[in-house]
Amino acid sequence: MEEPKYLFGDVKRARREMENLMRQVFGPSMPLLRTAECKWQPNVDVYESEGGVVIVVELAGVTREEVSVVFDDGKLHIRGVRRDGTPHKNRRYRQMEICYNEFGRSVYLPDNVDPDRITAKINNGLMTIEAPKKKSGQSKSHQIEIG
Repeated sequence: MEEPKYLFGDVKRARREMENLMRQVFGPSMPLLRTAECKWQPNVDVYESEGGVVIVVELAGVTREEVSVVFDDGKLHIRGVRRDGTPHKNRRYRQMEICYNEFGRSVYLPDNVDPDRITAKINNGLMTIEAPKKKSGQSKSHQIEIG
C-alpha cells in the first residue's frame, strides 16, 4: 500500500482554509483565538519635527517600571511587559482582545539624532520619546531613562 504523497500538504491546506473561515467570521485579528500568553506590538506613531524625531507609543496598562527604551546602532528598542492584574479565577471569556505579556517594538532613527539627549515620558497610557537632532558627535548605545 502506497503512502499518500500530500498528507502534510492537505493538512496545511485545511488549516489555511480554517483560518480563512475564522477571519471571515471574526475579522482579521481573530480575538476569540488569542491566548493569554500572546505576544503583542504596541501601536507607534513616528514623526519628525524641526527639533528632531518624536515617537509616541500606545502603552495602556503599562507602568514605567515595566518598560525599557534602549538606543543601539541607530535603532530605538522599546520593550516591556503588560501584566494582567485581575484574578483569573472563574473567568469565562466571551471575547478576548487585550494581550498581556512581553512586548517589543524597534524604530530606526535618522543619523542626525543625538542619542545622548533622547528623553521618554509616560502619561495616560502613552509614552512619548523625543529624539532631538544632534549638534555633533557619534551615535552610541545606551539606556534611556523614563521620566
